Amino acid sequence: MKDQSGYPKRSAKNDQDVVDQLNKSLENFDEAISFEVPHPSHFEEKIKILRAETKNRRLRELLIFTITAAVILSFLFLALYLQPVMFIMLQVLTVVFICCYTVHVKRKVKVSHE
Repeated sequence: MKDQSGYPKRSAKNDQDVVDQLNKSLENFDEAISFEVPHPSHFEEKIKILRAETKNRRLRELLIFTITAAVILSFLFLALYLQPVMFIMLQVLTVVFICCYTVHVKRKVKVSHE
């Protein structure tokens, strides 16, 4: 067994003194750094504000989506009725683009997992 003569002898009294000193230090620390917990109504008000902001953001996104969809559909209908050949080419190019993009993304995911 190792010789522990270099270590101070431990006693229950020394351990209790250390525990008491730690408790006093922690109490002083708690007193020195005190903070107030806000009233629950403060948190309720923050939740109301965040919900209102979220609702406004969702409405704005829905409006942008609707306008964008209307513009795209109007161009598609114009292409369909005015130039049917252009409409068919646009449809074929869209399908090819989606296929190529899907393959590209799958390769990227496969490479990142290896």
